[in-house]
Amino acid sequence: MTKRIIIVAVLILVVAVSGIMLWNRSHIDKETGQKELVLYCGAGIRPGASAVIEAFMAKNNIRIIPTYEGSGQSLGKISAGAGGDLFMPGSEFYVDKAIEKGLIGIETKKIVAYFIPVLLVQKGNPKAVQTLQDLKKSGIRVGIGDERSAAVGKATMDILKKNGIAYEDVAKNVVYKSGTVDELGVAIQMKTVDVVVLWDVNARHFNQHGDIIQIPPEQNVPSVIPIAVLKSTRHPDEAGKFTEFATSSEGKQIMADHGFTIHYPDKSGK
Repeated sequence: MTKRIIIVAVLILVVAVSGIMLWNRSHIDKETGQKELVLYCGAGIRPGASAVIEAFMAKNNIRIIPTYEGSGQSLGKISAGAGGDLFMPGSEFYVDKAIEKGLIGIETKKIVAYFIPVLLVQKGNPKAVQTLQDLKKSGIRVGIGDERSAAVGKATMDILKKNGIAYEDVAKNVVYKSGTVDELGVAIQMKTVDVVVLWDVNARHFNQHGDIIQIPPEQNVPSVIPIAVLKSTRHPDEAGKFTEFATSSEGKQIMADHGFTIHYPDKSGK
């Protein structure tokens, strides 16, 4: 019990210290007068988000400081009082939770793009994985996101539930749970798993090591990528300006250019 208390205390201290560091960064550069905004951003969004940030900063004297990590991890920091300005997780679940906690004004929530979950298997698909049901097959090593910290993990649980697949039937094959989505692709690359559930845009980064298997639209649960302004922001006008850019036609086109889906897919997958 004492050991557990010490571990919890250390974790709280780490969150507190990182929160102070972020809060100090979320201010104004003393040398240039440039306002700085901290953006809590889901790790899987990084390819598109970094390009959007670069385009925005090229047009505005505002610096965006992203923290690419698991969405649940970001929500934990925000809830612990870490401060910051913007929140762009891999699922609207996390923004909605922040709204419930009074950390975000619902009127600031906007949609940037969508994640489409897919299966990624080893190159050549040696275990012949074809459907979600195959995640239950004997001898299949499965990797999924940790639903407590990664948006893709929660999406995986939602997909299993939608298709009447009990997690207990899959759990016996789960050999790896990741904190972020890209770690699942790395697991395929390292050949420590046979199949993972991850976002389409991230899966394509590992096409040299694995093959993508689409989940039929009627079985899938696309994930909304939202963005919202935190009530802790010191620069609400500038934070609002970034959300407007990220959700503008220009911002969404940048996301599309980096492989993200910018229109909610219908049941035909379009």
